[in-house]
Amino acid sequence: MALAALVEAPTGVTSDSRRVAAGSVFIAVRGGAVDGHRYINDAARAGASLILGEEPEASHPGVPYVRVADSRLALAWLADAWHGHPSRRMKMVAVTGTSGKTTTSYLMESVLRASGLRVGVIGTVNFRYEGKVLESTHTTPGAVELQALLADMLAQGCQAVVMEVSSHALHQRRTAGVAWDLMAFNNLTPEHLDYHAGLEDYFQAKRLLFTEGLQESIAAGKRPTAALHVADSQGRRLRDEFLPRVGTEGGFSRVLGFGSAADAEVSAAGWVSGIEGVSGDVSGAPFRSPLIGAFNVENLLAAAAAGIGLGLKGKDIAAGLAALECVPGRLESVQNGAGVHVLVDYAHKPDALKQVLHTLRGLVPRGGKGRLLTVFGCGGDRDRGKRPLMGRLSVEQSDLVWVTSDNPRTEDPLAILTEIEVGMSGFSNWTRVPDREGAIHAAIAEARPGDVVLIAGKGHETYQILKDPSHPTRTVKVDFDDRAVARQALIASAGSAGARNGT
Repeated sequence: MALAALVEAPTGVTSDSRRVAAGSVFIAVRGGAVDGHRYINDAARAGASLILGEEPEASHPGVPYVRVADSRLALAWLADAWHGHPSRRMKMVAVTGTSGKTTTSYLMESVLRASGLRVGVIGTVNFRYEGKVLESTHTTPGAVELQALLADMLAQGCQAVVMEVSSHALHQRRTAGVAWDLMAFNNLTPEHLDYHAGLEDYFQAKRLLFTEGLQESIAAGKRPTAALHVADSQGRRLRDEFLPRVGTEGGFSRVLGFGSAADAEVSAAGWVSGIEGVSGDVSGAPFRSPLIGAFNVENLLAAAAAGIGLGLKGKDIAAGLAALECVPGRLESVQNGAGVHVLVDYAHKPDALKQVLHTLRGLVPRGGKGRLLTVFGCGGDRDRGKRPLMGRLSVEQSDLVWVTSDNPRTEDPLAILTEIEVGMSGFSNWTRVPDREGAIHAAIAEARPGDVVLIAGKGHETYQILKDPSHPTRTVKVDFDDRAVARQALIASAGSAGARNGT
C-alpha cells in the first residue's frame, strides 16, 4: 500500500497545485528545485479558496492571499489542524541522531507493545501500524503526508507512535505541529554535509526537535521528556542546555542521560555484550537481547531510557528489549549451512561503518580461525568527502575488501570508486568489482568456514538507484536486494564446492 493513498487528491491543505480542488487551501512553498509561487495562478484556477505564500504580492485573481513568514511552517500547522491535531491524542516518541535511529525505533516499538500499547512506526524501513505496511517515501515524510498518516493511525486505534526524525525533516519543518511526549537523541557524526553547511549547521537542525518541538508540545498541552546520549559530545551539549530548565514553565518535565558516561541515569553498568548478544537489567528487571555490538548497547539504552521517561514498568521495558530478534538490514544474518557468517548492514556513512567493522573485528580477531571480508561502496549524488574515509576504514579493519557500486544515482560508478580508493592507498587487501552482484558473489566464493562476510551500505533496501539512460539528470530504480543476492551466492558457492569435491 502506498502512502499517497492516505492523502486525498484533491486534499484540503496542500502545497501541490495539482491536488487543489474547490475550497482547498494552497500554500506556496519555495523548494530547492521548484518555487510554489509560480503555481499560484494554477491553484486559483483549480478552485483554491485561500492562498498563502512568502511573497509580498502575488497574482491571485479573486482568491484571498495571506503573506506568511515561513510557508513550510504554515503548511505543517495547517495540515495538523486540518486532520484534527492527531498527535495530541497519542503518545508520540521521536528519535533523532546520525546513526541508530532505525534500530532504536524498532526497540521502542517492541517496548511499547510489551507495555500493552497499540503502536505505529514511521521510519526508514517502512511505515507500519495495525496490520498495514506502507512503503517509506522518506525517513520522515512531508508535512501533509505525515499528518494524514498520523490521523489514520489514530483512527485505526494506535495509542502510541514512534517516529524517526531526520535533520532534513526538522530543517524543512515537516514535523512542526507534532505534540511530542518523548524525544531521544542518539549521536551526531558527520553526515548529510552535502545538504547542511557544516557539522554545526547539522547539529542545529537536530536541535530544533528539542527547542521548537518542545515549545509546540507544551503549547499543545504536553510536557515532554528528553532522553539524551550523554557519552556523545552533542548529546551532552543538549543535556547541559536543557537540564537547568527542567520543571520550569518552558522546560522539559525530565531530562534523562543514557550511555556509558559515569553520570548517565540509564547506563550499561553490569551489561555483558558478546557474540550471543547483550544481557543486563533495566530498573532491576533482567533481560537478554540477540543484538550484538557496543553500538547496539547504545540503542538498547536509548529505548530503555525512553521507556523510563514514559513511565513504563521495568519488567515491560526488559521484555520489550528481549523480544526484538533482529532489525531488517541491520547486521541481519543470511542463514546458511556453510559455516560462514554473512551479515547485511545499512552502514553507509563513516561512523556507522567504523562501528560495525570494529564490532565484527572484535568477534573475528586477526590471527584467529576466521577472517573479516567486507563488500561496500558509496552512494552517488551525496557527500563526497566520506568516500576516502570509508575506503580507509574498510581496509584497516578487514582482511579482504571488495569495493563496489552502491546507489550511484546520476554519477559515474567508476568515478565514485576512484574517490573511495584514494583512502585505500598503501593497502593491497582490496579488489575493485564495480558490479555489486559480482562483488557479493566474489566475497562469498572466497569465504571459508568461520569467516564473517559483511555486505554494507544498502541494508534493507530492495533496489539499486541508477542513472536513467534516457535522461542524464534522472534516476531509475532496479530490483536489487543484498540479502537475496547473498543467498544466491551461497547456493552457487556450495554447488562449486560440491563439484570440486566430486559430490
